[in-house]
Parts: sequence; structure tokens; C-alpha cells
Amino acid sequence: MPVLALLAYPITALFGPLAAYDALMVAAPACAALSAYALCLHLCRKPGAALVGGWVFGFSSYTAAHINEHLNLEWTALLPLLVLVALRRMQGQGKRRGTVVALALLLAAQAGIAIELLATSCLMAALAWLLAWWRLPDWRKRLWLLAQDVMLAAPLTLLLLAPLLWAMFGRPHDLALPKMWPEFFSIDPLNFFFPTFTTWLGGHAFMPLTSYFGGTWGEQTGYLGLPMMFIVWRYLRRASGFARWVFLCTMLLSLGPVLVIHSSPTFLILPWRIMLSLPLLNKALPARMMVYAFLLAGLFTALWLAGTTSRWRWLAAGLAVMWLWPAPAPVEAIPVQRFFNKTEIMQYLGPDRRVLVLPWGIKSPSMYWQVTSGFSYSQVGGYLVFPPARVQADGVLMKLFFDMIGPDTLADLKAYALASGVQDVIVVPGTDPRLAAGIAGWGWPARQVDGVSLYTAPSPNPQ
Repeated sequence: MPVLALLAYPITALFGPLAAYDALMVAAPACAALSAYALCLHLCRKPGAALVGGWVFGFSSYTAAHINEHLNLEWTALLPLLVLVALRRMQGQGKRRGTVVALALLLAAQAGIAIELLATSCLMAALAWLLAWWRLPDWRKRLWLLAQDVMLAAPLTLLLLAPLLWAMFGRPHDLALPKMWPEFFSIDPLNFFFPTFTTWLGGHAFMPLTSYFGGTWGEQTGYLGLPMMFIVWRYLRRASGFARWVFLCTMLLSLGPVLVIHSSPTFLILPWRIMLSLPLLNKALPARMMVYAFLLAGLFTALWLAGTTSRWRWLAAGLAVMWLWPAPAPVEAIPVQRFFNKTEIMQYLGPDRRVLVLPWGIKSPSMYWQVTSGFSYSQVGGYLVFPPARVQADGVLMKLFFDMIGPDTLADLKAYALASGVQDVIVVPGTDPRLAAGIAGWGWPARQVDGVSLYTAPSPNPQ
């Protein structure tokens, strides 16, 4: 996320990485809502209606879910701006040079925030273009004009992204997600109707049902709510076939490669199966396509409200907002540990040590502690992405990553630590008691410092 890192650098430099993270997370929904407002206002010319449409996108169920987990996926403000640039060009309000430069800059910036959203936005753009060519024959000349601009913007975008693309494709890597990931992280069709606990109204009441949805609660982003579904239905009744097809295809893509109900795959194969054979898109998760469904829902809501002054329409919009209102995001205390500062590390461990910190994995703050120590040690573990393919067969790593401790974990962990050249193991309060007690029984030299337990690995035998 280099773009977000640069954007928040002043906050990071003054107040630290957690303050920057919190500031970016809080700003993301508002920025998304503002950019969607600009797009809606361009289309409907009614500020009130555009405000509601912007809110639907900026504070959707997608936003409410990802604000608890994924900063890069939360920043969706560039997506409406890409649509706005394209629309202005097709409506004759933008020149070729400005359109090409704007598209290149926006696409490059999107890649610097979330490559997955760049890939899926290109997918949605291609899908919308093809559907418009089919359903809107009067727009074909304008669509061809836009396609020429996109072809001109593509090499400029690639030039801006050259360092990133070289790192991705010019060097060896072994990132491999489990084959069942696209099925696991797809939208359960029941999620369109029933909220998870990230939604304020009814979220906790339906937990006995929604707890069986696939994926994690941070990926269960399908909830539209009955009022919003009613508004979309009312708008699409009189809208062009293009609008109906785009929305239907987006919803179908979010369902994944096969229909999954209550975490159980069915025999019904769905369009996302095609994406599994395409580069970049085969790494994307279909549930995240809901961001485009909510952008469309916001646009439909704004256009529907702008078409009349009827009070009942505004009542329906108010109910839709109420039904989608996000639940308060969980607030956690900063995981401060006195030991993890450069002075303590140098005093008790020494420079450039290779360390294993427990707890470890997807729920561990070990990388934050590494930051507070000034990166004065290298870490075996942490959480950047899913474990590389070459270590996924290592049972102990996957158990630690997902916080699943078994009877053989201790022996495997010890063997892995020695094989990886670990010099010190740091056991922090909050570590699984079975691991903490087991490591204490390894017989390694131990010390207690500032509430953490330090274990020094035996020196390797000289060759």
C-alpha cells in the first residue's frame, strides 16, 4: 500500500504507525462516500439524492466488514472517480489528453492501494463496456472513443507501475492461496437478506444463522437489506437493460465459482469459475465484488430519488440507510509491551538477532512490536500475506498461523526453530498456555524481562 503509506507519512512520523492506520481507516468511508457523491451528482444533478447515493457506497456492508480487517480494501474512493472520468469522456465533457492522463494516474494509484481492486475494476470495466455495446447501440461511437483512450492510457499506466510489475513478475515468488479459497470467500445468497454483526440493525439477532456463512466475518459483505433491494428493484423496472444486466452480473460474480449455501458447495457452477484461469483475477476473492454492487446500488438510489419529489421514496431511502447502518467497529487497546524497544533489545539480546515471537500468526501483534523496537531484530513469522507455498506443507507453521495448537505442535516448533536459525524465542503474555509451558520445558537458557520470557537457542555445532 505505498500510496496510503505516503499519504499518511506525516501522521506516521509524528504519532506512529497505529495512529496512521486508525486515521486512514476512519477517513476511508468518508472519502469513498464523497467520491461516490461526486459521481452521483454528475448523473442526477440533485445534491440531496447524490448525498444518499454516496452514503450507500461509502458506508455499505462491504465497508462495515472490511473496516475491521483490511485497510487496502477499505480504500475504494478511486473507483467512483474512474467511472466519472469515463462518463465525462463519453458525454463529450473531457478531452482525450486529460482523460488518458487521469485514467493512468487513477489506475496507477489504485494499484498502489490494492492490486486486487485494480484487477477487479478492470474486469468490471470490460464487462460494463461489452454490455453497453450490446444493450446501448446508440452509444457505440462513444464507447469506441473511450476504448481508444483506455488503450492509450494502458502503456502510461504500465510505465508508472514498472517497478511494481517487475517485483511481481520479474522475480521468483511462490504465493499460492488454497484452492478452496474462492469457494470459501464467496457470498452466501442468504447474506443478501440477512445481516452479520457488522450491521447495527439485526446483526446480532441473526448470528445463529449468519455464523454458518462461509469465509470470515470481515468478508461477509453481501447484505443489501430489504429496503435497498426494493429501491434497486423499483429503479431497474424502468431502467435500461444495460443497468439490469450489469447489476445482475455483478451479483452473480460475487457468488463465487460454485453456489455455496451455509458453507456447503453445491453442484451449480457459476461465472467466477472462468476467473480461476486468469492471471491476477485467480487470486481475487469473489465476495469482494460486492464493492461494485454497492456502487451500482448507490447510483440507482440517487437516480431513483432524483426522478421525483415523492415523500415515500425518501422514506424508503431513509429505511435503506437505517437497515445498512454499520455497527460500531471494535476498539482494541494498543498492545504495548515494555520489552520491545531498541534499548531493551540491545541490552538483553544484542544486535541483529533472529527471533521467534509468540503469539505468532494472523492474530499476533508481533510485527507491531518489531516496529516499536526500531526493527532491531529479524523475525521468523509475523503476518504479511498467506504463508508461501513452500511452507504450507509444514504443519506447525499453518497451526501457528491459524492459532490451532495440536499435541505434536511443540516438537515440530522446536525442530522448525532450530532449522530456521532462530537464536531467541520471546514468549509474550497471551501466548497459548500449552505453548508457553512446553517451551519452558525445552531446557533452553531462560530469563524473565519486563513480563516476557526469553529463551536462547543452543549454539549450532561447529562444522
